[in-house]
Amino acid sequence: MERNFGTTLSELRHSRDLSQRTLATDLHISQALLSHYENGTREPGLPFVCRVCDYFGVSADYILGRSDDETTGVCATGGIAELGRALSEIDEQSLRKAALDFVDFAAKKMTLQLTYHEDLSLAEQSAAMAEAELSVVRMRARRHD
Repeated sequence: MERNFGTTLSELRHSRDLSQRTLATDLHISQALLSHYENGTREPGLPFVCRVCDYFGVSADYILGRSDDETTGVCATGGIAELGRALSEIDEQSLRKAALDFVDFAAKKMTLQLTYHEDLSLAEQSAAMAEAELSVVRMRARRHD
């Protein structure tokens, strides 16, 4: 069987012991849509593919079935994957949603600014902002333990 987006997404979800409901919530989509993606009845758009890559810390080539190497082409910092792991450990739904919303906003802002200004310093500022937010999320998660 040829690997494609749906089968790879399902494999990644199972390998991390995530339910469809949990992953759908984390990715801000319905469980039904996630099911459609996994069984191949719907094709995702590029922004969603990027979000899945960031969530699992894998390359687009891997998620699309073009490579067997999960990390070829993935950003070397691993910050997005680390953030995803930290957020998945937070039990409080509202705190996790707030942190995910912040990260989504920061990523959209960075993309928009880079598209129009092509300024590396904007990317560095956004990365610093995400690192600061990750620290806050970790502190809050420890406080709830």
